[in-house]
Amino acid sequence: MHIPSENTDKLLDSNKSFLKVILLITVLICSGNLSRIIAQPGYGTNVSGVLAVPIGKNSGIYNTGFGALAGFYYDLDKKFRIELKLGYITLGLDGEEFNKKLQEANAGSSSLTGSSNAIPVIVSFQLITPGSGTRFYGLIEAGIYTYWSRAKGTYFPGDGEVPIDRSEFRSEAGFSVGGGALFPLSEELNLDVNIRYTFVQDSEYLNLGNTTLSHSQVLLFGVGINWFFPL
Repeated sequence: MHIPSENTDKLLDSNKSFLKVILLITVLICSGNLSRIIAQPGYGTNVSGVLAVPIGKNSGIYNTGFGALAGFYYDLDKKFRIELKLGYITLGLDGEEFNKKLQEANAGSSSLTGSSNAIPVIVSFQLITPGSGTRFYGLIEAGIYTYWSRAKGTYFPGDGEVPIDRSEFRSEAGFSVGGGALFPLSEELNLDVNIRYTFVQDSEYLNLGNTTLSHSQVLLFGVGINWFFPL
């Protein structure tokens, strides 16, 4: 079959353009740059160390705490991520501040040591900016916080002394809101810097002279490593 020369030239030009596109895509894939240009959904894990700062009611009777969070996440698309987290957070009791609170309430005095330790199991929903380079995200989380709280020492109500040795397990519902940033270290690794406000249903585990040991709000400052594996 005879093809007119004009159509032949157009066909050759089209083939050349097509070959150029294929060659460009091949070079991008081989160089690993395609994943930088198009943010791909994927899955991964992360581990963060956290600094826990108690706020709100009774925050003064607890010291700044620490802990760790680890999670496994899955990207629903380029912007939305769902994650299951497990962690451990501990806050130490400030016995001197608790004693001051008792004295201010004319409820005697005390000499106590103790801590409040939480194991959270959390489902996290994150909205992440797409693209390459630094990515920012906001988060909403909800879950169950299992507490092991303890207090040990002596309470002096004013007419003697009462030995204290109290330990309690309990579980409370909680939620968090916050945000962070992912700073790329390599194709798969990101530095994760974040902050979250966490509220847990308040419940006391010790009451002396109508002065309670309880807390419900904390700010968590986290720094960790995020591993990402594109699909």
